[in-house]
Amino acid sequence: MAIDLRRAFEVVAVLAITVGLLPQTSAWVFYQDDRQPSHSKMVGTLAIDLPEGRGLGTAVLVDPCGILTNFHTVFGPWYATVLRPPSRSFPGTFTLTEVTRPDGTHPTARAIPVVWGDYRGPDRHWRVPEHDWAYLALDECLGMEFGHFVPRVLDAQDLAATSGGFTALGYSTGRQMTDPACSVHADHGGSGSQAWRHDCALEAGDSGGPIVMRDTLAMVALGSGIVSDPGDPQCPTGAMRRVGAPLTSVNVRCANIAVPLTRDIVARIDAARIAVEVQRALIALGYDAGPLGAIDEPRAAGAIRQMQQDMGWPVTGEATWALQKIVWLRMRTS
Repeated sequence: MAIDLRRAFEVVAVLAITVGLLPQTSAWVFYQDDRQPSHSKMVGTLAIDLPEGRGLGTAVLVDPCGILTNFHTVFGPWYATVLRPPSRSFPGTFTLTEVTRPDGTHPTARAIPVVWGDYRGPDRHWRVPEHDWAYLALDECLGMEFGHFVPRVLDAQDLAATSGGFTALGYSTGRQMTDPACSVHADHGGSGSQAWRHDCALEAGDSGGPIVMRDTLAMVALGSGIVSDPGDPQCPTGAMRRVGAPLTSVNVRCANIAVPLTRDIVARIDAARIAVEVQRALIALGYDAGPLGAIDEPRAAGAIRQMQQDMGWPVTGEATWALQKIVWLRMRTS
């Protein structure tokens, strides 16, 4: 069987962003590195210990009790997921590095994977970049105290009108840094992928970092990986583009990859958030709703049905926004 070397290089480049599981690798940066120290209380690090080693990446609060990051940050590189399907077996630790308690510690919370994209691809080796995302529930709702970004779906036409109007955050330098002004483009380079290309600085440790509309809390994508062909004349350092030039003026195969927050992804995150919050409240009320984050487990559905029966509602076993609100109200008055 013939091997597509260009595709193989893409896969290796994306996987190399995982820190701890693979050696650190620098990405192609398209202009002078103008990153600055950042102090967002809504962005932190996510550390996960897997049998193959420790993964460390960036994660962002997207609701009071949940974070978003990359699939490969949570579940490891291809040689891990080929042998072991993604699951909730390995929770992580989310740390808000820019918040310091009076005792000198940083707020931390246990992070449990809840829903994720089908990043492994049809044969479990090739990756599907636009599915490189995972939503995790926190055992402590840090976002209630420190705030959170708001996932926003940005259509391609709106994206084209905001060139240069994005900011990216990540931890590739060992501390939180921001690329204050970068461009994102929906040109997929003819690869068939629906992932976006961007020129935000992206290196090992930045995986899972948010790409937001500048000066807002609107998060539109996750930094994911790189697609670079070092043999291309537009990629070497001497051919870096000017700041502010449109991304379409360079070879998109040299660009970094972003996972756009599509309507489907945002809908899945919203549904998971509601299900986890219903589950969290039922556990607090004494129902056996299973482990936190296991929203598709029979015990979770059983607890919802029992709660609906106790309230005299039609029994469906479905977690809805209305049920979430009523359960929380009941918990506060019990």
